[in-house]
Amino acid sequence: MSEPSRGERARLLAALMARFFGSGFWAPLQVLFFVRIAGIPTFTVSMGLTVATVVGLVAGPFIGGLADRYGTRNVGVGVFGFAACASATLVLVDSVPTFLLAITLISIGRGGQAAVSGALVAAVAGDSKLDFRARVYSMQNLVMTIGPVFGGLVLQADDRRWYMVAIAVEVTACLVACLCVATLSTRPTALPKAEHASASALRDRPFMVVSGLSGVLVLFDAVQTVLLPLWVTQRTDAPRWIISAVFIMSSVIVVAFQRRVSAGTEDVGVGARVLRRTAPLAVIALALFFSASYTRDVVTIALLLCGLAFLTWSEMCFAAGEYSLSYGLARDERHGQYQGAFAVGVGLGSAAAPPVVTGLCLGLGPAGWAVLASLLLGAGALVPAATRSASAAIAASRETTRDQQSQSDPV
Repeated sequence: MSEPSRGERARLLAALMARFFGSGFWAPLQVLFFVRIAGIPTFTVSMGLTVATVVGLVAGPFIGGLADRYGTRNVGVGVFGFAACASATLVLVDSVPTFLLAITLISIGRGGQAAVSGALVAAVAGDSKLDFRARVYSMQNLVMTIGPVFGGLVLQADDRRWYMVAIAVEVTACLVACLCVATLSTRPTALPKAEHASASALRDRPFMVVSGLSGVLVLFDAVQTVLLPLWVTQRTDAPRWIISAVFIMSSVIVVAFQRRVSAGTEDVGVGARVLRRTAPLAVIALALFFSASYTRDVVTIALLLCGLAFLTWSEMCFAAGEYSLSYGLARDERHGQYQGAFAVGVGLGSAAAPPVVTGLCLGLGPAGWAVLASLLLGAGALVPAATRSASAAIAASRETTRDQQSQSDPV
């Protein structure tokens, strides 16, 4: 099997960037589209999106298992093509049943994309997969910043025709990704069908413990996206433009430094220590944000910007550690299943983060901030031990596989 070329990596990067642009473009529009244009009740939209997200997360490992069995390129083309068709169903949404159908199909497509994208990176980037994944994450931040700018034009127009254009952009992004993935080389099926178990990654308890701890650590993400805008406008005297400034600043920092933070995390022990670092950095950011409610003018702005710097550093450590452990703790030749399974813990944490973070920090006051900090620090402290347990399970599995192969070899 030939070593993946630089051109293949470029084409995979183009596929993922197209996908991220489509997601960034549509994400700020979807709720308003369902509520204002399709006429779906707000509570129904909220609950429907939550349930559909869980369905997509559960589907991820099974779709990843198909990639392990039938080839990442082949299943990747199918998944991105399915995502395009699923997004196209948005034009049909005019009632609760059609809404539920559309978002369920879309969520299944997203769950499959998370698993297959991780497997594609493992297949195409080879030994450089962590550095390549860090590069993807850096570019993702850039593209996900550009997408909402164009989405804002649709929000300003607030017209059904412009929402249809936005849906067309999302469908096109999926199709571009599909075509780019189709140009990748076909590689032999990695996992023999006789050894295939579609949900084996979900039954790998040590691995899922690491995934679950990562799901707790990812609570920090809602601090910037949900809590900070509310905190700045309701509890500080900072100008509202600071909200946009911190998002731009965060993206610039990630683009500039993510690959440096990820350097050396090929070893899972190093990856675990980097992931653990997520917690104290996020707690420092929380302390600075909380302090900003007791200051004024320039001091408030300085505290918010310093807090954002620590929170972004925390984000980069999380990404580096997540990539290191999701790949390093995966069973050989089963990256599709394992990338999908790791996304379950992180995805559930991301889904729970907005209500948990706002409920604690805005609902309980200082005690809530302390509870959030304790959750982060507790999860971070457990990561190294959980990683050692998962590593031991992998070593035992590989030893068993070698013994079985030696016994089956002819004398």
